[in-house]
Amino acid sequence: MKKRTIIFGFLCAALLFTGCEDYLEVGEPKEQIGSPKVFNDDRMAVSAVTHIYTQMRANGFFAGNRFGMGYYLGCLTDELEVVNPQSSNHRLFYEGSVLAGNNGIRDVWNHTYKQLYGANSVLEGLQESSGVSAEVNSQLRGEALAIRGILHFYLTQTFGSVPYVTVTDYNINKSIEKMPVVAVMEKAVADLKEAEELLSPEYPSAERVRINQRVVQAFLSRMYLYLQQWQLAAQYAEKVLDDPAYEMETVEKVFLKDSKSAIWQFKPDNPGRNTLEGTEYIFTVIPAPQSRLSMELVNSFETGDLRAANWLNKVNGNPENYCAYKYRQRSATSASQEYSVVLRIEEMYLIMAEASAHLGNTTDFEDYLNAVRERCALPPAVATDINAMTAVVLQERRRELFCEFGHRYFDLKRTGKLEVLAASKPGWKSYFNLLPLPENELLLNPRLLPQNPGY
Repeated sequence: MKKRTIIFGFLCAALLFTGCEDYLEVGEPKEQIGSPKVFNDDRMAVSAVTHIYTQMRANGFFAGNRFGMGYYLGCLTDELEVVNPQSSNHRLFYEGSVLAGNNGIRDVWNHTYKQLYGANSVLEGLQESSGVSAEVNSQLRGEALAIRGILHFYLTQTFGSVPYVTVTDYNINKSIEKMPVVAVMEKAVADLKEAEELLSPEYPSAERVRINQRVVQAFLSRMYLYLQQWQLAAQYAEKVLDDPAYEMETVEKVFLKDSKSAIWQFKPDNPGRNTLEGTEYIFTVIPAPQSRLSMELVNSFETGDLRAANWLNKVNGNPENYCAYKYRQRSATSASQEYSVVLRIEEMYLIMAEASAHLGNTTDFEDYLNAVRERCALPPAVATDINAMTAVVLQERRRELFCEFGHRYFDLKRTGKLEVLAASKPGWKSYFNLLPLPENELLLNPRLLPQNPGY
């Protein structure tokens, strides 16, 4: 019988490389990530880290396909309307019938902890290595720490109290306890702050497909926003905004591979391929094969908004069938034209606007918010009190960040407004502020109990 870790069944198995990816033109090691041979030289060590990016692009919280958590959360909220009766998992989210045994939740959980295992393997391997140069060692440690912090951030925002895994040791992980959200967030911030010290503002490759210091600072800005630490949220957003390497693009260029607004992207797995988002969200026949944009989202755009003209596509002229059109390429092209955008500068503008509102700086609130609106051909927005200002920012985030890794769910949750979904979602339940911990994990590790309320 194969040995299993009680919390994460796959963690004690070898994390093997498939050799089928062509990420950054760095070959993947044929050894396991934790094998000493992987860390004999710079090239092999780099390939261990880039393989984690490949896995993040394909599965878990950052997958752009319908099996990624972002797609599930779009179905749970008011972004997507599931029209395929055979799409059972997605319909359960859409109808508010999510249970602890849901396969989609189980898979996202498992893939995420597999990615965490990879990050921890890199950190342990680098600590023992003498074959990796000091410069590359620092860069890779920074990337692995950032990945660890970011993934735990998503886990705790989705599931609440979760384990914070920092080692690959089976004997420790088999009965690890979960931590309160506050403790998980503290550890995630600490990992990112350590990564910030290790990384440079420059990218370690020619493209924006690996984590650098600005990626870390952008995520710290978001984390502090979620923690309502407004001054720190603004401080870290400003670090990114002050870098001339990043600037807002016109709406039709935001999701191209050479977009200047991109802070962090995922590169397709092979030359000529484009994004999982383009393949998944675009449809050309009615009914849609999986889902369509909700009319609540479509109708939220103001008249003349260039985002509506460029990012919403009315399929075959049907007024009730819109698909997300941020990515235009549904299939392969002669050369890759689009990369999945994980993080972009427009979010930093919106964080600055929201933080400024809470700090009582009306001028900065208007300047940062209206910079986003101006590039969409919209008139300036004016708000005079904190409630009005935060409502305006929330609506702007809805239109700017839809179908991008669950922003709508997390924004409504952190602002205490998830209950607005009850008006358009008859199956909505108040305890959907957390998703259930996977049922099989609770059976394997009682220290994960109790289950989240309602499940």
